[in-house]
Amino acid sequence: MQVEMSKPWREGNPSPRPTSTATTCPPAQFSVETNQQGKQTASSPHHGPTPARKNEPVTVAMVHGLAAPPCFPFSAPRRPPKPSRVRAAGVRHWTAEEIAGATDGRVVAWGPPGPISSDTRTLRPGQWFLAISGENFDGHDFVGPELEAAGCAGVVGNRVGAGWRGGFVRVEGDTVVALERMAGYARSRHRGVLVGVTGSVGKTTTTAMTALAVGSLGRVYKTPGNWNNRIGVALTLAGMPDGVDVAVVELATRSKGKLLHLAGLARPSVRVILNVGYGHTVFFRTLQGVAEAKGEMLAEARPGDLCVLNADDPLVMAIPLPPGVDKVFFGRTLGSDVRLVHAESIDGGCSVRVILENKLSTRRGPHQLGNTSEMVEFKIPSPGVHLAINACAAAAVATSLGAPLHQVGDSLSRFTPVPMRSQIKIADNGIRIIDDTYNANPHSMTAAVNLLNSLDCSGRKLIVLGDMFELGAHDAEAHEAILRMCCEACFDLVAVAGRCFNAAAEKLDPEQRARLICESDTKSLAVKVVETLSVDDTVLVKGAVQMEMGKVVDTIMMISGQCTALL
Repeated sequence: MQVEMSKPWREGNPSPRPTSTATTCPPAQFSVETNQQGKQTASSPHHGPTPARKNEPVTVAMVHGLAAPPCFPFSAPRRPPKPSRVRAAGVRHWTAEEIAGATDGRVVAWGPPGPISSDTRTLRPGQWFLAISGENFDGHDFVGPELEAAGCAGVVGNRVGAGWRGGFVRVEGDTVVALERMAGYARSRHRGVLVGVTGSVGKTTTTAMTALAVGSLGRVYKTPGNWNNRIGVALTLAGMPDGVDVAVVELATRSKGKLLHLAGLARPSVRVILNVGYGHTVFFRTLQGVAEAKGEMLAEARPGDLCVLNADDPLVMAIPLPPGVDKVFFGRTLGSDVRLVHAESIDGGCSVRVILENKLSTRRGPHQLGNTSEMVEFKIPSPGVHLAINACAAAAVATSLGAPLHQVGDSLSRFTPVPMRSQIKIADNGIRIIDDTYNANPHSMTAAVNLLNSLDCSGRKLIVLGDMFELGAHDAEAHEAILRMCCEACFDLVAVAGRCFNAAAEKLDPEQRARLICESDTKSLAVKVVETLSVDDTVLVKGAVQMEMGKVVDTIMMISGQCTALL
């Protein structure tokens, strides 16, 4: 089914690229100093839609897919009385007709309107199940009595079993393609701004911050969790309801051409590139290869689209810009439109000072600031000075769309950490855990070490790390550098798991190795770490998602609860 794409917002006031004074290596690394009190500081001598109803960013409970047996065709569908359309706040409810129309499919059995899910484990009553097939699974295999008992409204797929009594829209071929067609349909109905966010690190946090920062501009929708791959982006777009003023969508890539495809699907009118780092270098070989992959975000930007770029990152600044696009730069660099002039870790949070240097364009025309720069100072209620640059990026997007800078500061002061990203948990016996277990690369590992180093603690400081993945030829060098950094930080205990960190530990001197716990796997490491813990300790846990470092956090929480019960 052909769907006509909506015309994105196009308006702007191009600004020249700032002259970078940063000499960072690797690129986009936030320079951090430690003051005499041991607190982290970072400073630099440099540097919409019409408001509508108040918005809260929307998240949707759908994840990635699973899947059914030989199917038997149903007889011609019998249309029931048309159901009343009751939409959950912020979630698109699809009718069987809409699904069939968007996918070039056929309604075999009617079902009530509902959201789309592709995961039977998280499917909620009233949702349609999209049966996705992969190399090692087939979502159609999960269409049966259990799915029906879970309240599934219907199935979108190639087949269902003979006993299936719910709705069924039959689509031919790859159901992921069908999902992308649904995403295209929902995107074509979107009349507001769509912000696309990418980068090697900080995507999910910046997406969440941006959704907060644009809250004064109307109804906001954002990527649920970190759905940033092909299926996740398509599900995000398919879940976007009508009437959204600003949508904020996270986009990622692991191979050449993937980001180009996702950006073509989402068609952002505002395109954000946060940084270029060593994440996924196993796929791109070099930082330049990563930069070229991230540059796909801008490749099909059209005249009037807005590109929001990190002025501190030389590789981001070297990405070619299509003709006619508007540009906004953020960072510490002199000449940035939105300039971070101060960030300090203080009282369990991060104090941030941002200056709006230049006149920024909005949908309503130039953002008039008078003859002087505008400044806002706010505190992010989450530790880590690395969050300041994410907040600066969010402020750049929001002010470009017309949000007043002071309102942006107020909104960002209510930010709460995304789960498993510098998320603080207090165990029953007083042990403080910093759960940063979602994923890891050299950039985010460095930020985590600096975060723990900056905290005021009444007890000991312990850091528990698992291997980083997908670094390719940079594996050994990166793990050795992070381990040396941990030893130089003089933490009370450093504990590591994984082949790469164990190999790096062999290159330390005997005195440094004496303060180290090394285990081959996460489970063994968790046991050893728990044995060393005391009341009032602060433990930071981080590693690649493949290392399942969340098991360490769970073990500490469980054991500390048992200890409290014994007291």
